Amino acid sequence: MRTMKHILRKREIAGLAFSESLYPPKLKQPRHTHALASFSFVLAGSYVETCGTQEHTRQASTVVFHPPQESHAVEYQAQPVRILSVQMDSKRLSYVRNRSFVFDSRVSGRTEAIDWLGRRLYREFCHEDRVSALALEGLVLEILAEASRANTVVKDTAPRWLRQAEDFLHDNFSNSFSCDDVATSAGVHPVHLARVFRRKHGCTIGEYVRRLRLDFVTKELVTTRARLGEIAIAAGFADQSHLTKTFKARFGLTPSDYRRLRRG
Repeated sequence: MRTMKHILRKREIAGLAFSESLYPPKLKQPRHTHALASFSFVLAGSYVETCGTQEHTRQASTVVFHPPQESHAVEYQAQPVRILSVQMDSKRLSYVRNRSFVFDSRVSGRTEAIDWLGRRLYREFCHEDRVSALALEGLVLEILAEASRANTVVKDTAPRWLRQAEDFLHDNFSNSFSCDDVATSAGVHPVHLARVFRRKHGCTIGEYVRRLRLDFVTKELVTTRARLGEIAIAAGFADQSHLTKTFKARFGLTPSDYRRLRRG
């Protein structure tokens, strides 16, 4: 039987219950229901969530809001998945619902602002001191406000030229190129490309390429015995140091630690 999730740490403050969980690759959670409202910030990895008949891919830096009594099934992908979850009691939920709609239905978002707030929330969660509880509460409210303003549930109605740009990025992520090169491949103006791309993906083209490179690195770390320097160059990083710095900022551990964790 496949190992279930591992709770790394937990905290509770003022009607909010925080937990960081690590899910092993390929874990499948059958349909289940959570009694309390919550939101999850994906720290690393990705998973597919099935709600009703719809499937949604949740990637790193995504925040997902779950109304109380929501039913869903989850299938985790090829890499370990780390998630910071925040549950709220009925009193806290009532306060939020008087000011926001985010828990009235399923809402998700993946923007630079949400990524920045989510990473700050995680750092405060890990850094327990006399004022961290106050900081955590404030950051939760900021995330709720950002999600309420954004209300960005992205629909897969991308124009054909945008898919051409995405194909170019997937084919060339390890190479050096400019936004003009991407725009030329799609046959649109660079400014229009940047605007529409950011609206659909919640990030810039540069950030998207960085994610593609890191996805490549995680697969190489698990499936090959190549040296870190070789993987760094193959992924498009300047050197091993550049890779390590970028990888740790995204996943919270070094490439070497990630490889050891995945190989047991």
